[in-house]
Amino acid sequence: MYETLDVQIKDRVAWLTLNRPDKLNALTPGTMEELRRAFTEIDDDEDVCVAVLRGAGERAFCAGMDLDWSEGLTKKDRIEQGRLGEKTFAMMSRLSIPVFAAVHGYAVGGGLELALGADFIVAHENAKMGLVEITLSAKPPYQPKFMDGKEDPDQPEFGGSAPGWGGVKRLPQRIGKARAMEMLFTGVRLDAERALKLGLINDIYAADEFDSRVEELATRIAAMNRYNLRLVKELVQSGYDWIEPHPS
Repeated sequence: MYETLDVQIKDRVAWLTLNRPDKLNALTPGTMEELRRAFTEIDDDEDVCVAVLRGAGERAFCAGMDLDWSEGLTKKDRIEQGRLGEKTFAMMSRLSIPVFAAVHGYAVGGGLELALGADFIVAHENAKMGLVEITLSAKPPYQPKFMDGKEDPDQPEFGGSAPGWGGVKRLPQRIGKARAMEMLFTGVRLDAERALKLGLINDIYAADEFDSRVEELATRIAAMNRYNLRLVKELVQSGYDWIEPHPS
């Protein structure tokens, strides 16, 4: 059983839904543990050919790290939570099956880093995406209003702070170094049209067809041979060609 994640498997598709809509699906240590368990289970299930990562509720895919988790971290915890997030999200690239994120509403901070861990992203027309961590210690008016002028708890006394769940690696891989650096330096939130133009997402789905288009895409991928999906993913992830198929 899962407490913060809803897992449904139907017709060769695993639907993984972050299920804390009242908290904008913000991530907790429990969510990380449940994601890791779900990834392992679907990777071992030969009847699953594709996984779809999404968020419950109308407002957000995922708003990043839960504030209660962040505020309660010790100095040691702040180091370890970075490793936990990176290890969890990196699992998606090593799965035998494709994983795509279906993003609606807010996907910011760790929420976007989670989506970037997937093989690709499709988005609702209302999506707002960004790695906004740098704005938490910015001067007004660029600091988020919810900070209310307070200091960023992740800003160390000496040295700096940056997104720690793989975003500084995966964002440049997705959209190129210069565009990624602009996003990271400014902490800007992109709307869906801008995200598509930059190559952050593959497609935009209108509100009245978002669910059906996501299901259609998942169904199409799920119809493919699982071994071929695995091979193609391994070839792309490893950066080499399948030169000479072995005979059968």
